[in-house]
Amino acid sequence: MAKALGTPLTDLSFDDREIILSQGPLPIFNSSSLLQFNQLLCRLGLRSGMRDKQLEEHVKKARSLEGTRLGLEELAQFLTLPVSDTLTQVYNLFEQSEDGQMDIRHYIVALSTVLRPPKSFETLKLAFEMYENERGEILEEDLAVVMEIMLGVKDVDLSGLFLAQGKLDERKITYDELHHLLENTSHLSLDGFDFKDHPGKGCISRPKSCNGQSHDKDK
Repeated sequence: MAKALGTPLTDLSFDDREIILSQGPLPIFNSSSLLQFNQLLCRLGLRSGMRDKQLEEHVKKARSLEGTRLGLEELAQFLTLPVSDTLTQVYNLFEQSEDGQMDIRHYIVALSTVLRPPKSFETLKLAFEMYENERGEILEEDLAVVMEIMLGVKDVDLSGLFLAQGKLDERKITYDELHHLLENTSHLSLDGFDFKDHPGKGCISRPKSCNGQSHDKDK
């Protein structure tokens, strides 16, 4: 990755190297966008001194918004910062809706990922706190977005995970269920998901339902 950035590994900061070399049950697969995000955070002074307590405060504020999307000025208010070119770059990193607004939960998941790359379970738990319903479940589509941010990839397909959980029709999962799967089923780390440019792309096939039909959403 350092080669792809045109920068020797030794010239990167400790935090950047930790992102690139992340380990654990869900290691970062493509760190380029997260590295860019981390560098912008440093320029804004948002990384220095950030602690778990501040992350939890962000989570509480995000929960109160209930998925409401934010414009650039609202993001600035959320972070208690003035609008600037650097903040605009942060804003533009995240997928925006047709009205040009972003989901602050995406920012918080990315923030947790770069602050503690080896602690993917803690980031997952934080994400569940923002997305879960009254039964503690997260929808497949929301979990896919969380995984895309955490792994630095695109087009995550979680069919393999829900097949292992026996929930292909329900497409919801609790944190405890997901944690159990990832911690106790070794092949359900990166191999449990399909995504664009997956290293095992040629070996992964979409699971089929009991009637032999593909669960490809595009069909």
